[in-house]
Amino acid sequence: MTSAQVRDLTYGREELRPPGVSRRSAMPRQGRPRADRSEAPAREPGGHSEIVLRPGPESVKAARDFTAETLHAWGLDGLIQEAMIIASELVTNAIKHGTCLAPPTADLARVELAWQRYASRVICVVTDGSSRQPVLAQADMGAESGRGLQVVHALAAAWGWMVLGAREKAVWAAMLLP
Repeated sequence: MTSAQVRDLTYGREELRPPGVSRRSAMPRQGRPRADRSEAPAREPGGHSEIVLRPGPESVKAARDFTAETLHAWGLDGLIQEAMIIASELVTNAIKHGTCLAPPTADLARVELAWQRYASRVICVVTDGSSRQPVLAQADMGAESGRGLQVVHALAAAWGWMVLGAREKAVWAAMLLP
């Protein structure tokens, strides 16, 4: 996922593109979502794990649980708390802003959460059915929401986004390994 980022879409200090990774190969797509709230997580060798979520409040908890389980399986317990916050914020944004135009039964009304592990970092990638860009804005101090990307920006080593198609984008956040 990070290989397709260009500097103006990447927020952070580090270059995160692994050599030789192509635009589409970095985010494999797996099957179509089932009718229940999420597909069974797909775990592949080489540090990739993903889940498909139906938009809804229960999906944010499922994203946190999936993140904790994935990072624990990779022996990265020290990153779990911050990673759960990042995944929670990105999934919440994807549900709130990325699936709002699609009917609940449409394929675009789904959110995919993937974790990718590399030698020096793990990357959270959230894909939704909208090409609208995420906006990192200063939240109004009196507002009840609007701070999600500020939180991601504060916790991640870098983050960014890219349009994958006419009606799809991916937002990612990278955390450096201890």
